[in-house]
Amino acid sequence: MSKSIKIAVVLMLIVALFRIFASIQMIITEEKSLDANVLFILNAVAITGITLGAFKKGEKWSWWILLIIVMTPPIYCIIAHGWLSWNIIGLIISTLPIVIPIKAIFSKSGD
Repeated sequence: MSKSIKIAVVLMLIVALFRIFASIQMIITEEKSLDANVLFILNAVAITGITLGAFKKGEKWSWWILLIIVMTPPIYCIIAHGWLSWNIIGLIISTLPIVIPIKAIFSKSGD
């Protein structure tokens, strides 16, 4: 496993933790309904599962799936709520683990 993939795995797990903490915060403050919180937690579980499985091995399909799973909530939040500080932080935290391993994942020869 390359150094960039190791860094991306750690950052991806931080993204998952960020989603869990955001969900807990929304439950405590009653900011969002239960279904939004469940979706955030399921999103974190999916990120964790794919990251510790295929993404850690550098499989290309896992990068594409994580691109969709990781980027959907921050993009939706920016569209729905505007450029709030938490949305910007979420976008930055979500973008880094997707961008960092691009060269290592897509420059491998053979599938």
